[in-house]
Amino acid sequence: MSITHQFNRIKAYGLIKLLACMSLLFLAYSICSSSAYAESCWVSGGNLSLGTANIQGSMTASTDITVTCNSNWSQPVTYKICMVVDSIDPAAKDPRTMINYDNYPASLLNYNLYYDVARTRKIPNSDAKNTAQCQSVQVGANTGNPSTLVKIYGQVLAGQNVPAGSYKTNSTSIKLYYAYRYGLETPSDLEALASQNSSTNNIVVNSNYENSCLILSASDIDFGSVELLNNPLYRSGTIQLACPMGTNMKVSLNNGINPLGSQRRMKNSLGSYIHYSLYQDPSHSNTWQAGTSYSITHQTIPVYAMVPSQSISSIGKYSDTITVTLTY
Repeated sequence: MSITHQFNRIKAYGLIKLLACMSLLFLAYSICSSSAYAESCWVSGGNLSLGTANIQGSMTASTDITVTCNSNWSQPVTYKICMVVDSIDPAAKDPRTMINYDNYPASLLNYNLYYDVARTRKIPNSDAKNTAQCQSVQVGANTGNPSTLVKIYGQVLAGQNVPAGSYKTNSTSIKLYYAYRYGLETPSDLEALASQNSSTNNIVVNSNYENSCLILSASDIDFGSVELLNNPLYRSGTIQLACPMGTNMKVSLNNGINPLGSQRRMKNSLGSYIHYSLYQDPSHSNTWQAGTSYSITHQTIPVYAMVPSQSISSIGKYSDTITVTLTY
């Protein structure tokens, strides 16, 4: 009897150990299964063409970034997503840059990316992610992998004088930070930005800086008020051009709307005239001859003017209009 009793106790003990092992194995399986089916988001698409640019910059362009977040089979999931863009090559932040290798050294074209069409909120790099704009996405239970479109905007900045040509980024990466909660409660921005959950996707930003020139301005030349012209009057103005670097430029000035032969003249409402001349240098030795195109190396062009001493036939406001022609 004692032997049989001892055998039964050993069997019972062995059963308890077996059940314990099965429980541990089931627990380990449950933990692994939970990790394998964790909710996630990923990002795709988004190449951005900023179109044609010049000294005045470019139009605001946009593209759609696709954010896809998976659903849970039994309950809704609410995500908070925060998107940043890392400019890796060229590695510039504010402003960002595109590059053109057709010249040596390679030339850069500045641009920026924005969350909004009004360009009031710039998209930061990862190192400034705490300034990122975030939004919530709710995914219903057992709905597959629905996608959300997030629009971003870009613009080439005005005021750049660079060689004409095609510019693009070599390595620019969209990075999506996200956090989620089961049910309808939304994670905070801080949760998403502090989360280890992230997804990246490379995009290309490009623009073509056109080979075109502009006459930005031509300042008026005002000789002021006088009673007599017993002494010459001297004044100056400027013509401001905008051309890509390396452009061959030529500028010509006509004789105005009141010339007498090659002599430029201002006219008043009574039909009286005052003679004047235009020069390329402050010593007034090189005139701007009408119909002659002069090669220009600088994009800010001074124009020196002189009214010689002469008699005045009648009082009044005298004026003339000069046409500037830019050839390139």
